[in-house]
Amino acid sequence: MRILVLVNLYPPHHAGSFDLRCELVTEALRKRGHLVRVLTSTHGVGAEQRDPEIERRLWLNGAFDHPLATGFLALKSLETHNHAVLKDTVADFEPELVHVWSLHGLSKPLVFGLRETRLPTAYDVADDWLAEGIRLDPWLRWWNEPAVRFPGGIFRKLLELAGVRTRIDAAAPTRMMPGYDRMPDVYGPPEALALVQPDSIAAFRFERIYFSSQALKAKAQRAGFQVQHAEVIYPPVQTDVFAGPLRPSSAPCKKLLFVGRLCRESGILTALAALRLLRQSKVPVTFSIYGRGESDFVAQVRSFAVTHQLPVEFLTVSNLNRDLAAIFRQHDALLHTAEWDEPFATTPLEAMANGLPVVAAQIGGLQELLRHGENALTYQPGDAAGLAACIQELSLQPALRAQMAELAQNEVMSRFNESVTIDAIESFLEATRQAWQGA
Repeated sequence: MRILVLVNLYPPHHAGSFDLRCELVTEALRKRGHLVRVLTSTHGVGAEQRDPEIERRLWLNGAFDHPLATGFLALKSLETHNHAVLKDTVADFEPELVHVWSLHGLSKPLVFGLRETRLPTAYDVADDWLAEGIRLDPWLRWWNEPAVRFPGGIFRKLLELAGVRTRIDAAAPTRMMPGYDRMPDVYGPPEALALVQPDSIAAFRFERIYFSSQALKAKAQRAGFQVQHAEVIYPPVQTDVFAGPLRPSSAPCKKLLFVGRLCRESGILTALAALRLLRQSKVPVTFSIYGRGESDFVAQVRSFAVTHQLPVEFLTVSNLNRDLAAIFRQHDALLHTAEWDEPFATTPLEAMANGLPVVAAQIGGLQELLRHGENALTYQPGDAAGLAACIQELSLQPALRAQMAELAQNEVMSRFNESVTIDAIESFLEATRQAWQGA
């Protein structure tokens, strides 16, 4: 199958480990005999780059440190460019199917442009670009919000009365089709958006779509988008990379690990507060923190650790993704302390594949897979005492710890290995192509 992958970022120019999932799946599909071309942004390269496998030509707007364009002329230029690039790539590559990944920072009207190609299109949604990002798109907001402040509203009305909007639609779509001239259920004021019913928005159509978790699918539904028919395909784990030996129950559980971005939503301060409670109870544990973040917040975290004389080590590596398996093997348990509605997290599953017991907050997509006392220990996000109790349980119940680690490893190896996930995605793409042919 000739597959065009559309994505905002693509390695080696990416913004975090979550961006690597597209590359993992794309390369696996190539190995299975599919001809795949990636269309992505100029992020990391500045100027456009083209080769037979990757085209870095799209412009980002207001994401990953790129400036935010809001003026009419700047937006029109950006949108016209991105749609022209899409049309040019489709004409040159002649794909049988388009596989859309994250559009965060990219033009959301590309969804309308893809409909115009009439090509089979499958959407992979693993972040909030759909549930939240569509409503924030400045080009679509300018054209479709019910009221625009003076003088923008008058200018918009003049463009519509003169037929300019219809002509612009050909080069930089502003709506799915004529008749959707305003979308109050998408671009209305907050009080109107609060009344939007699940699965009610007709202005966006995603016939073939899957999410990385049930939680993310439910969030898009609550936002009003019609995705009740969507499937859920959990992200893959490279079990061949992360597979590691299980620790015997006789081994101590002293070296705790955190891996992730250091921000308030990471829950790292809750982890340190839990460590302080454990220290007061004389539970002998140490804590390794691998991650980066905003300097002010990192300074606050470091200050807390120093002030309370906590046994914490702050570490960074040049390539966390390459070195993560080895880091897992140097520790006894992973703490995943997220305090935000995280779509899905693969780091805990990678740790499980490596034989580590996991303690995780009950939040986001990951909670769909964790069962307290069976394959992990869980606590309420932000509850330092609850987290401390879970860590202490790992130390006091070595048999349970070993049992959980073994069950978790078996589940990851059988349910989330790369082969199982690629099978599911490949089947979804083939079914998408057949559905279009049938229609």
